[in-house]
Amino acid sequence: MNEVTEKTTTTETNKDNKKKTIVQVVDEKTNLKTRVEITDENSNKKIFYRVNKKQKNKKKRPNDDPEHPPQPGPNQCHYFVKRKNRYCHLCTKKGKLYCGEHAVFDPENQERIPCPYDNAHSVVKKDLQKHLERCNSRPRPKDECYEENCNIRDIKALEKTKEKTPREELKEMSKEDFDKFVERILNAYNDAFKDQEIPTEILDHEALNERKIETHGGKHAIQQASILGHLGKINSLEKEDVYVEFGAGKGELTYYVRKAVGDPSTYILVDRRNFRMKFDRENKKKKGENNDNEESINDNNESSIETSNVTTNSSMSDKDLTIQKRLYMDIKDLCLSKLSLLKDKKLVAVSKHLCGCATDLTLKCLVNYTDAVPNSVKSVFIALCCHQICKYGMYCNPEYLTHYGFNQEDFEKICVLTTWAICGKRESKSEKESDNNNNNNKNGEEEEEDDDDEEEAKDELKKTELEDGNENPDEPHWSGMTFEERTAFGRKCKRFLDMGRVHYLRDHGYKNVRLVHYVTQKYSLENCALIVNNM
Repeated sequence: MNEVTEKTTTTETNKDNKKKTIVQVVDEKTNLKTRVEITDENSNKKIFYRVNKKQKNKKKRPNDDPEHPPQPGPNQCHYFVKRKNRYCHLCTKKGKLYCGEHAVFDPENQERIPCPYDNAHSVVKKDLQKHLERCNSRPRPKDECYEENCNIRDIKALEKTKEKTPREELKEMSKEDFDKFVERILNAYNDAFKDQEIPTEILDHEALNERKIETHGGKHAIQQASILGHLGKINSLEKEDVYVEFGAGKGELTYYVRKAVGDPSTYILVDRRNFRMKFDRENKKKKGENNDNEESINDNNESSIETSNVTTNSSMSDKDLTIQKRLYMDIKDLCLSKLSLLKDKKLVAVSKHLCGCATDLTLKCLVNYTDAVPNSVKSVFIALCCHQICKYGMYCNPEYLTHYGFNQEDFEKICVLTTWAICGKRESKSEKESDNNNNNNKNGEEEEEDDDDEEEAKDELKKTELEDGNENPDEPHWSGMTFEERTAFGRKCKRFLDMGRVHYLRDHGYKNVRLVHYVTQKYSLENCALIVNNM
């Protein structure tokens, strides 16, 4: 039985004047808090155990003593995992020191070799040829629309490296220089917007109800409803159009767009990563359809998959099929003019939270397409986010920056300052203690929702390692600005960069380009969208 490092006992009285004894213990090894409730009258019958969800989902900490990690047991792999500060837990064959996965590190090994495509896994030497044919890391055949780096504005600017990061350079600036830099940004922002505020246009749930669309509820449902509402407002939910989702991920946005548009229709999902495609499977499910004929897969299976929903009527023509194609490629290499599905059709570009430079690559991709095929883009809806990972070599409108006197170094510093809009506020010790007391009264559902929100915010900041703030939140910030001032300034930095994107599209003939707050900050800190009604 594990030792207990902490044990607290309290007695409470409920409305029925029944006493209840609550015992809370902390397990030393797992660091899990266990809540034990015992009622006085039925102490032998009713004992409830509830594990704190936050503690349960927390990653196990590495061994506290890095100099003396526990030695491997009998039949345990002798490969030392540095990241976890322990030995591999897998079992070994009799007489072997390493498991099958780590056999390549055995000096006497002659059976397994690292995979040529991915050294993270190994393969038996005699089965190498068969493995190479089905390895998930094997190079995929190039799509018809592949053109390397066709959407990158300046490749040389991406190769430029410096010893210090932009954040370090900002913190090393004198107070006078930093204040001047902030003033330059504010003056540029005021000139770019000319005292015009970005409108807030939110669509309620009626839009989903009118189209009989089922959602998972919560914050995502409100965001999806507003996106569909804006597309419907600009007449961009028509079956004859082709919908291209950039940064599609699991394909959730395409799923709801298809529910609103109906069948038959055409969808193209672009993402460089191979996801589980959960919503692709949902798209195939439809009452009265023959699931045996749902998938029609090309010969080069790795490059694209067309999903055609076919009814039991075998005489249905190709025009009555809904087509969904996935492109596993980077947006920087996407040439839409070479894509056969777009021939003689209008394109509707959509994306929800297209991170940083992916937005600039998408806008460059669309402009290149309209230059090759005029009047081919009907409308655009892109929910913007993660400006901290924008790159100067990919930013679509450097002339806009030059107009306001900003160079590449200034641009990189502005990207750092955009994190102030979303990084949150660190709590003092007194605030943490009061929050912990309040959290004990919350139910499991509320704790799980808080976890999801915190995970989302942390993931965005981990991508760029730009988490900003003092170790002690009670001390003044290095910038001399309060938390509220930094948040407001960070949002202005974001909108200043977004206005450059608006001007870029206008300069290339796109009509009715504007920025809109499609939801409030209550539902998403990244609540700004770029909308184009090009008809």
